[in-house]
Amino acid sequence: MLTGMHPLIALALFSAAPTAPTAPAWLAGDWEPYSNAFIGLRMLTVGKDTLSWKGCANAHFDVVTSTGNIVVLRLAKDAMCTLSDAPPTRMDTVRLTLRENRCDLGVEIFASPAAMAKNAPSATGLYGRAKCPSGPVDQAAASFSTTPR
Repeated sequence: MLTGMHPLIALALFSAAPTAPTAPAWLAGDWEPYSNAFIGLRMLTVGKDTLSWKGCANAHFDVVTSTGNIVVLRLAKDAMCTLSDAPPTRMDTVRLTLRENRCDLGVEIFASPAAMAKNAPSATGLYGRAKCPSGPVDQAAASFSTTPR
């Protein structure tokens, strides 16, 4: 604590400091791939501040933005997450969009912040909740690219 500062003033300053965005509760859990582009990555599991895909266990992330049904995550520099293309593309930034049915999750993977700024994903596809009764919505799955770019 700062010397000579009244404790209530210090508390007010600390509580007024901006907080980093956090992942919304709806994102947590297991998501199954519906699109061919992500079949090789298998199940996506999202925790409070980690995600796991095939060959990418408990990779830490920071939430860049979280607005409504869209979340943008940036993986930690030491994360070893890659796409299954040749040569493998490193996953840097992931944009996740929850669909209206709250069962389908649009996933876009970007190799860098610059690729994200240009809206040039390395891969796009659709994931879904295993426990949703409808399964993948055919039109929703068809509207996404099913191959890595």
